[in-house]
Amino acid sequence: MNRPLACATAIVLLLGAAACTTGKDDKGKDATTEAAPDVSTCKQLLGESGLQWLEDRTGGKARLEVVDDLERARSLFHRQVKDWTPEETGVPTFLRARTCLAATGAATERQLEIRYGASYFPFDTPFDEATGVSPAQTETAVNSAVKLVHGKDSDGIVRYRVYVKCKIPGTPAKQENEIPIEGRLTDSLTGETSTRVLYAHLLHSAKVVANTFGCENTPVIPAEPPASVK
Repeated sequence: MNRPLACATAIVLLLGAAACTTGKDDKGKDATTEAAPDVSTCKQLLGESGLQWLEDRTGGKARLEVVDDLERARSLFHRQVKDWTPEETGVPTFLRARTCLAATGAATERQLEIRYGASYFPFDTPFDEATGVSPAQTETAVNSAVKLVHGKDSDGIVRYRVYVKCKIPGTPAKQENEIPIEGRLTDSLTGETSTRVLYAHLLHSAKVVANTFGCENTPVIPAEPPASVK
């Protein structure tokens, strides 16, 4: 997405807008427009309840930013899974789209971030077992096409993940298991301590993403995590 530099780094208030100077008009005068970065992807991923939760937890000070919108995330996922072949070995290094960022100031040390992309690991990976790459995580099965995982990564940061089997037309058999969608939520902004609440917001975003990506297996993504998640 090409934008003037003045607009490219702009972040808008949760319910507000920012003005950007876009250069000269056809008469040589400064042309200023009330244009703001498109945060609709953030709003879609969080939904009304997620936006209200974010506003309540941050006193209405949260700002939203979108680096990669849903169409870019879809294009990236499709390209990567279509380039994959079952003969590949080792852990792939896929790129993930940065679909939503929320922060309350210029500093980004405290933020809520949602990313989506192709998973490095197959859907049936036992995430509750430690590996050379990651410590053991808490894994919760939702159904045959959806699972939830959370815990501290090797960098000490707690992340919440959702894995969704998503078969893309024209890909090899079992692609949906070998390269599922991975959604990742990291939150150092809201102070939320309920895993259930964070998973509910992540599941909402996963449903939006799966619908956008066009999964031909139509995975069923519930609004709430299993009752075992507190």
